[in-house]
Amino acid sequence: MNPFRSIDRKIKTYLSKLRFKEKIRLLFVLCIVVPVVLMDVIILVIVYKGKEDDMEAELRETAYAEEYAFEKHLEYPATIADNIIKSKMMVDFLNTRYEGPYDYYESWYEMQKGLLFDANMGIGGAKVNIYADNPTILNGSGYYRMEMVEEERWFRELYRGKESKKLVFDYDRGNGGILDKKRRILILARLSRGAYNGCRKALCLELDFSDFEDVLRNLDIQDQVYVCDESRLIFTNRNNLGETEPFETAPVFNDDVFHQDFALYGHRLTMYVLPGESGAGAALSQNAVIILIMMILNFAMLALMTFLLNSSMVDRIRHMEGSFGIVRDGMLQPIEDIGGNDEIASLIDNYNVMADHMNELVNTVYKGKMQAQEMDIAKQNAELLALHSQINPHFLFNVLESIRMHSLLKGEKETAEMVGRLAVMERTYVNWGDDEIPVNKEMEFVDAYLNLQKYRFGERLTYRVSVEDNCGDFLIPKLTIVTFVENACEHAIEKKAAKGFIFVRVYQEKEMLHIEVEDTGMGMDEEKLAEMMRQVENVSIDQLREKKHIGIMNAFLRLKMVTHGEAEIEIDSEVGLGTIIRIGIPVGKTNKELVL
Repeated sequence: MNPFRSIDRKIKTYLSKLRFKEKIRLLFVLCIVVPVVLMDVIILVIVYKGKEDDMEAELRETAYAEEYAFEKHLEYPATIADNIIKSKMMVDFLNTRYEGPYDYYESWYEMQKGLLFDANMGIGGAKVNIYADNPTILNGSGYYRMEMVEEERWFRELYRGKESKKLVFDYDRGNGGILDKKRRILILARLSRGAYNGCRKALCLELDFSDFEDVLRNLDIQDQVYVCDESRLIFTNRNNLGETEPFETAPVFNDDVFHQDFALYGHRLTMYVLPGESGAGAALSQNAVIILIMMILNFAMLALMTFLLNSSMVDRIRHMEGSFGIVRDGMLQPIEDIGGNDEIASLIDNYNVMADHMNELVNTVYKGKMQAQEMDIAKQNAELLALHSQINPHFLFNVLESIRMHSLLKGEKETAEMVGRLAVMERTYVNWGDDEIPVNKEMEFVDAYLNLQKYRFGERLTYRVSVEDNCGDFLIPKLTIVTFVENACEHAIEKKAAKGFIFVRVYQEKEMLHIEVEDTGMGMDEEKLAEMMRQVENVSIDQLREKKHIGIMNAFLRLKMVTHGEAEIEIDSEVGLGTIIRIGIPVGKTNKELVL
């Protein structure tokens, strides 16, 4: 089968399914919008690329011109310095040890007649200073003992590296006033000839910095030039840096800024060149009118077509889109203003029909299911309240039994004191209005209960209660801890003849509130412990109806309910040694902002 014929058939099938307005829109986009946009983009890319190449060539030419000016200005001083370095007469003069000033002057005079330069070379104030590690040299006329400059920065730089020649851009702070401070360009060299006779020799050729600046600034260059020595700005043609001011910190340039590294007398410099006012902006402005007219025409045509489409179609589509998803009281809202008789109106009408059907379903199914769930929740709450009421008779029975036993064994005074304890507990319990209570209030209940049990068991019961200071305001289900304490008394004290110990601890670790109740009672074997953990993991209201471990299982169930199943419960036990119950409650599931 011919692939081109298959593609042609698919295109015709697609076009035949489009409505007339859609075909016009497709024609408008493919035959007007796309070609015009492509043409604009191509023209702009061509203009931009051409100007970018021209600009780079211009910047490179500027860099070469500046570099040539640098080298030309240093050519003559560098030649003088090289001649001095190679002069055997100069080296011999500096190495000679003189018997006195007259002997030195006579030798100096003979040497000066044989040289082609003097200390001031007449090139804009440049001068030559020569230093030698020879104590018989008299300071002056361009020759000095080396001890005068050993602490200078340029001298340390010269003798710190391996190079025998060096170019340094230096700032001399001077010893006098502001006029004594200035920037300098130094050509430095070590005189190697005769260097092994114990005498070090150095050349310092100082150039006038303002002279150097004037030569470079007189170049007819419109671009912005910045010459940097690592982190220092040595020269720029944008402004006068000031001969008496220290070198400024070099600006930070982007990676795409044109730059070129070059060497002067062995010294590495970096030149950054930025386009001036006659750069790419001027070239683009020559075509700005044509580009602007094309863009205005393109956008005018697009705006006109967009306006017409908005008037007939898009506005109603947006209105319909904004109406979708509006829900009030669980019901979808129909669109009242359909507007027109075209396909959009038909779509809006179909949406209204769909909304009516959905609203009927919501009324018959969803709301009915919600009502059933609310009834089930109410039933569970009622059963839970009934379980709360089962806690009190079981607890009060043990307390009253303790009072009865002590009434038989002791006098009325002791009984009255125990009844007072019981009154405190009952008054605390009656004042609890909600199912949740602060840890501090719960621990008051626990302490009162253990005091009553202490009367009952005497020396057989030893207990300790510990609550960290930052845990007292956390809310927990009421009668949670006292239920576990009661269970510990039953198994640690009642069923064991020996002395028993109960330890209650509440503390916070990271994002968890931890509750631990430990006893030294009878304990459980592994099989019984595994069965209890299974009951804890699957605890439910139906399970509590079996009347097995109802107290602690009720406490576990309420902990899981208030924390939405996020409470962590762990039970460790060993026969003959005792049991420890550990409970972890996420801090986010408690309310620490309770006002007591």
